[in-house]
Amino acid sequence: MRSIRGIIGKDHGYQSRKDTRWYEILGESFAAEYEREEKLQRFQAMLSSGSGIIYARNSEMIVEFNGEMFSTNDTRYFSTLGTYFESIPSENPLDSRPEVLERRPGYLRTEDGLAKVFVAYRFPSVLPEGFLYSVFGLAKEVCLKWRLLDSGRFAAKAERIIARKLGRRISDTATADDLAEILQQIRSGVDALSFHLFFVLYADTEKELRRASRNLQGALKLYGIEVESPLFYQQELFEFRTKIGLFFQLKNTITTASSARVFYPFIKETLAEEGGVFLGFSSTGDPVVFDPYRRLNYLMLVLGESGSGKSMTAKVYLSRLHAKKKLPIFGIDPESEYSRLAEKFGAMGIEISEEKKLGLDPLMLGIDRVMVADMLAEFYSVPRELQPRLRRELQTFDGDILNFAENCSQELRKYLEAAAVPPDSNIFQGKPPTVGEPVIFGMRDLKSPHVKALAAALISAYLTQMLNRPAVLFVDEGWLFVKMPKLMGVFENSARRGRKYGLHFLFITQRVEDVASTPEGRSLLEQAATVMLFRQEIGGIELVKEIFRLSAGEAGMLTRAATGEGILKTSNLKIGIRIALTQREFREFSTTPKV
Repeated sequence: MRSIRGIIGKDHGYQSRKDTRWYEILGESFAAEYEREEKLQRFQAMLSSGSGIIYARNSEMIVEFNGEMFSTNDTRYFSTLGTYFESIPSENPLDSRPEVLERRPGYLRTEDGLAKVFVAYRFPSVLPEGFLYSVFGLAKEVCLKWRLLDSGRFAAKAERIIARKLGRRISDTATADDLAEILQQIRSGVDALSFHLFFVLYADTEKELRRASRNLQGALKLYGIEVESPLFYQQELFEFRTKIGLFFQLKNTITTASSARVFYPFIKETLAEEGGVFLGFSSTGDPVVFDPYRRLNYLMLVLGESGSGKSMTAKVYLSRLHAKKKLPIFGIDPESEYSRLAEKFGAMGIEISEEKKLGLDPLMLGIDRVMVADMLAEFYSVPRELQPRLRRELQTFDGDILNFAENCSQELRKYLEAAAVPPDSNIFQGKPPTVGEPVIFGMRDLKSPHVKALAAALISAYLTQMLNRPAVLFVDEGWLFVKMPKLMGVFENSARRGRKYGLHFLFITQRVEDVASTPEGRSLLEQAATVMLFRQEIGGIELVKEIFRLSAGEAGMLTRAATGEGILKTSNLKIGIRIALTQREFREFSTTPKV
């Protein structure tokens, strides 16, 4: 990495202001070499897009499972620039750092123990890309602050220095060769920038802090990086300030956006998220702890052929999610696998039969009338040319759906006759279910696929409209509904609204090709922030590979995966996973329990 210490006067830039907007950057795998260049190009573009701050925070987690304790780390990334990488808006992460209680020479006493800050001041000519990932286990916090420079002004001054052969006076780390290479990059259109790199250590005792300091300095020295920790400016450095008092200014290190690609930080090779749900173990043996609310959206797919472990996984996940976050869980359960276990999810099970009145009248429930018209058109085969009339008449009608079916225009009436008689009329009549308490709707006794799909559509539309608080809505056996585009559109709407209200939507099904057969289903597959892929049929693996951007090796693994093993894909991270069950969970949730 070509860099020099500051040759352009004073720098008072990029102090974090109170009104600075922050984003959490979702980490991504850096293991596949064929994908690295694209990630590094995006990082270079991010550095060139404006001055900014990247802040990484590492937290140790202790995970308990089946009486054993496992240690892992949760690394989160934040930046004042939210473009170029998948990100979600965030509160200022610096506001949640521990308060400083006392200054001491060389370190601070904080709410979280003793803290010590180091600043990097010397860098080698060559650094491996992504090297910071190896430091996250040594420093609890890492902060990179950079400022774009006026490249023309910098180049002019550098040229004068080289011309006068004063390169050796710049600093003991700067050489004329470094300057010449930086100038060459600037002339080719690469931006110049100045930066500071901070490392923050925490420990409980002074002895531990000294040991942590030696470990960090030793690890960085292996890369050729030198750091210092000024005795009397620890609090200012703890606040990541570069201008300290009236007279002291941290020296800038100057490089180019291209050279600074080596600082690429957003690496995530494991999934361990504090406050999340323990799922099992990755292919490297690390605990997998997943939080659905740290995603771009809250849509999650669980996909796998029969016997692959998807249903068991979904049940275990929902049970643990409820226990961990106390979220209300609502469900559409075509085979009544979940409704009979509803108490395990903190819910009430309701079994639906064709004789039972459900009270799901879409007009009385206030469901959007355009959506109601689309559902009626699909379920009762209203011809395309009559659908505009159906929408117009619904918009102005005052009454319930059965009255509408009996009093609409003659052209529509012959198509809607079935809505006014059982079993369809039983779905519309009666008192609607309340959503004050979590409910799982079991549908095994609905023998007609038409009635089952109609009930599922109305329940999903009703719940999506009423659940304006954090909750979970799951749909099992999704393949039963994929041939009904309007119903899939209702599910898609549920997933889309989830981000606004905190609704975590879980769609569980077998064959990916069935879901992908309609535009609405394909959209559901492509927009999901999280996908659990279990064993797949060989005949459909090419489509799975295309949609989820799997390598040939990953696709091949999915065709041979054992029960409960697969791939967890979330944002840009893909990890192999083995779901871990307790004996109690196996007994309670298995569809084929051992005797």
